[in-house]
Amino acid sequence: MQRRTLIKAGTLAAAPGLWSAAHAQESFPSKPITIVVAFTAGGSADQRARQIGKFMSADLGQSVIVENRPGAGGNIGTQAIARSRPDGYTLGIGNMAPMAVNSSLYKKSTFDPLKELSMIALLERGPLMLVVKADSPLRSVADVIAATKTKPGGLSFGSSGPGGAHHLSGELFKSMTDTEMTHIPTRAGRRRWSI
Repeated sequence: MQRRTLIKAGTLAAAPGLWSAAHAQESFPSKPITIVVAFTAGGSADQRARQIGKFMSADLGQSVIVENRPGAGGNIGTQAIARSRPDGYTLGIGNMAPMAVNSSLYKKSTFDPLKELSMIALLERGPLMLVVKADSPLRSVADVIAATKTKPGGLSFGSSGPGGAHHLSGELFKSMTDTEMTHIPTRAGRRRWSI
């Protein structure tokens, strides 16, 4: 099975040896390069793809197109990357969900990230924070825990979708504090806790 390209969770990935072989050919790139983002436009993965695409375009002298293919926790876009030709013209942006977690969350996967994709660059690292609205009466972690004990399931937390770092950190918080909150996946890369 051939490996395809992927820019993962702030990581740029490609088939082994792809860039050196591609640069050895004078004609590469002879057409636009596509970066598939497995998430919606406007989120952090989309923004990173557009930043990287701008630099790649200037360096390679060829257009770089960002194509958003969201859905199924990143599986739809990541599958498109896995099914692409391993020729250097399709890269991808993803994260830990489609690369590591989703195989445990979904009954069926149409790609094997370990066999079909290779990471080539880490693009970013970011902290995860617990926040509430400025006018919330909850002012500390202890307040959040107490509120969930008073009204189990009465608080909710948002994430960019199942299996992502924000979803899993919320589930870890619930597990570590023996509390119950409702997970609400949002439609874009806007990640926040809501009270």
